Amino acid sequence: MASDGASQGSARFDATLRKRSRSSISWTVTRFLSDQVFSFIVFVALARLLSRADIGAFSVMAFTAEAFRIVATAGLVQTIARRGDLSPGFLDTIYRSQQAFSFASAVTIALLARPIAAWMDAPGIALPLAVMSLVLPISSFGGTHMALRLREFGHRTTAIRSVIGGLLGGGCAIVAALMGAGLWALVIQRLVTEIVGVVLARTSYDWKPGWAFEWPELRANLALNGSLIYVQLVFLATVRVQEMAIGAGIGLAAVGIYRTAWRTVELIGRGAIQPFTQVAVQTLSRVKDDPVELRRAYQWMIGQASALSFPALVGFGSLAPLAVPTVFGDKWVEAGQLAQIFAFMALPFTLNFFASPSLSALGQSRSLIWLSTTQLVLGLVLTLMALPFGLFAVAVSYVVRAYLTVPLQVWLLARASGIRPAHSIRAIAAPLAASTIMGLLLAIVMRMTAGLLHGWAALLFLTALGALVYAAVLIGLSPLWRGRLQSTVHRLRKGRA
Repeated sequence: MASDGASQGSARFDATLRKRSRSSISWTVTRFLSDQVFSFIVFVALARLLSRADIGAFSVMAFTAEAFRIVATAGLVQTIARRGDLSPGFLDTIYRSQQAFSFASAVTIALLARPIAAWMDAPGIALPLAVMSLVLPISSFGGTHMALRLREFGHRTTAIRSVIGGLLGGGCAIVAALMGAGLWALVIQRLVTEIVGVVLARTSYDWKPGWAFEWPELRANLALNGSLIYVQLVFLATVRVQEMAIGAGIGLAAVGIYRTAWRTVELIGRGAIQPFTQVAVQTLSRVKDDPVELRRAYQWMIGQASALSFPALVGFGSLAPLAVPTVFGDKWVEAGQLAQIFAFMALPFTLNFFASPSLSALGQSRSLIWLSTTQLVLGLVLTLMALPFGLFAVAVSYVVRAYLTVPLQVWLLARASGIRPAHSIRAIAAPLAASTIMGLLLAIVMRMTAGLLHGWAALLFLTALGALVYAAVLIGLSPLWRGRLQSTVHRLRKGRA
């Protein structure tokens, strides 16, 4: 448990740090690709097997559980990545505190289950919600071990853990759904996945928790992490408050439609972006004292992420009205139309995912509070204004809110780091332009071939066309990506020689 040997003052974003970041990103990409692919397969199977109301009910339950998870962890585990010296007293305090908060949160959820069910006019979700609260105390047994592993750039472990947990949890959920378990299939998935994750987390890092609990340590960390807890809760509410409003104002079936549309876009976006943001805190924290190296690291990460996220989200948005009913079934046609609206989030989605880790690495807690609060308040106001006009109006209001707050987060980042808007634009310009051209072309071709190709044949053809067009335009527009292609071809030829 020794501290990192390199001093942060001498850290540079090249050589060793670039190599470690790239390795961690590679394993995180592996994790997220397998995670997202399998999650998508499970999600498709359950969406076909379960009703729209079941999906909507679980969305409300998941929001409740995630909110209390943030409270239960209290930002304590995240301090392990930032801490210089890991003393036994510090680690035991983190571990035991998270356990206590998790058990208390589970009890609170169980007590609130009936009132939440009554508010949603869905008494059937009370017991499943109470049972699902058990994921919090279960997860507390492995959180510290996983944080210690990640501190050493051990993202390979998280990849393996995620794959195995997803396979077992998703498999159990599908079996339960086939047996007619309904909403309980999703509860079973969450519990099994969490149990598997804890077992693998504890075996991944050789550390045995003790009882060297230190009250001053806990108080200091709670005071330090208060803003982090607030920011995490507000960001969660910003994303999910629409679902709660729809559930109370329209019904759980409408929540199911909305959640399926957003979840599909989210799976694609997270799979492309989060491998980079997961590593961003560790990488940016090491170069935060050197503005030039910080800018280089940020541009490199957001440039790599946008090259994946923009074509994935824009391409899906163009094809969503065809893709969603083809994959999920005809009962989700409305979700396909909603997903097309959400796909306009490609630009703010990517920038927003980097705002939090970047500002966090720079110690800008006040900026995070200001940004998250603005997003939540504006999102809530726009949602309530749009709710009487239906689901599509709520979706549009969410996209509008995202674009309205982009200037604020760009300005906050520039003030904290010196990373100006021009630096971000320069890093993402080529992928954004190539994705826009691809999206417009796909929309035109989809309409032209509507009477010729249908279902999976149309979807596969258009997806392949989009990938080829994007790659060709990106290479044509960007000297950077042309150079990378030439370098790759050179290495392949050299390897064959």
